[in-house]
Amino acid sequence: MSVFSDYVQSEADRKNKTKKEWLLDIAKNADKCLLATHIGRFTNPDVTVNWQADIKDKPAEGYVSTSSVSCNNDVFVAANYLATASLLQQKLEDGKTVYEHLQADDDYLKQDIADIGVDYVAVRNALLEVKTHEKPTATDTRLKQVYFPVGDGYHLLTVLPPSSLMQEVRLRIRAMEDNARQACDKKSEKYGNVHERIYNLTQMKFGGTKPQNISFNNNRLGGRCYMLPSLPPTVVGRSIAYPRKDFFRDTLRLGDFRYLFLQLHSCYIDKRNNLVIRQKIRGVEQTIMDRVMQSVYVLRQKDCGWSDSRSLGKAQTIWLDDKYKKERHEEDSWQSDVVKDFLAWLMSTYEWILKRDKILLGDGELKALSREIYVLVKEDLQKQW
Repeated sequence: MSVFSDYVQSEADRKNKTKKEWLLDIAKNADKCLLATHIGRFTNPDVTVNWQADIKDKPAEGYVSTSSVSCNNDVFVAANYLATASLLQQKLEDGKTVYEHLQADDDYLKQDIADIGVDYVAVRNALLEVKTHEKPTATDTRLKQVYFPVGDGYHLLTVLPPSSLMQEVRLRIRAMEDNARQACDKKSEKYGNVHERIYNLTQMKFGGTKPQNISFNNNRLGGRCYMLPSLPPTVVGRSIAYPRKDFFRDTLRLGDFRYLFLQLHSCYIDKRNNLVIRQKIRGVEQTIMDRVMQSVYVLRQKDCGWSDSRSLGKAQTIWLDDKYKKERHEEDSWQSDVVKDFLAWLMSTYEWILKRDKILLGDGELKALSREIYVLVKEDLQKQW
């Protein structure tokens, strides 16, 4: 049996109904459900102001928002109609929900629904009565209001809790914790795998003993969500090692870059060759290069001439020591040597950290990475003027 058929059968048995009776009863209540990403009940259980943002999954936007994160719609629904919301949000074998397949009107559910003994078109039309993208006509005094200045006047903005984003944060943290537990369990096949943890989390609970009174997702996750810490970083003063012969080998600490190269490797081995993955690779590479440049800037702040007592090559001396700032801008010959050293360090560090798991890059990829480094060096020169 399919996931859909199993789900309908189990729910019908629980209510002592036939599958046909249960499905028809559930379908007629779809108009009582409202898809939303922001639900006012998280602020006050009596608020009925909600909003549905367009979820586009644009991770390269640079800002964390509901529209830039891959998350699911929540459902604003009364507790006695949760079964309808649960059916609509039920995920099937391909990872899509019942609602998504009904919207697409594909063949995925036609046979399963016909086998139950009901008309597919009638059930589909009834379930698609669920409300979507309803814009609130007024705010609610129990919601927080923000006065936003515009010219000589202002706009009054209402702050709505981002329900979909809150639930996605909880799901991802739970997945991280599960992965970490398995990576630390000697009996697990994933023992020793790279894992991450987020500390100092604050857990909030909505709805008390009745999370179903807030929203469908809130009830599904037991009314709990996490708040990420938003505090100034604790900066530990660290001295920088002056390079003796080579900046990349003598100054840069490989431990500071390990997690970034592991993240880069996970992108390299991703079989999906699409724009999102390529942008993610470029983003991680850029983060590594920016981290290297932080050490460059620290060395430039040291007393001019510090490199005179070292055995640095001419190119790195011009690049790092502000005693030679004039030569840095007037000469170009040093740039190609720095780019070459930079690229060699990137590749050798990646191979050292990943060892036998490393992926060998092709000539085209190496040339593209070399161009990125060259652009970085050029942009750095422009910033100094």
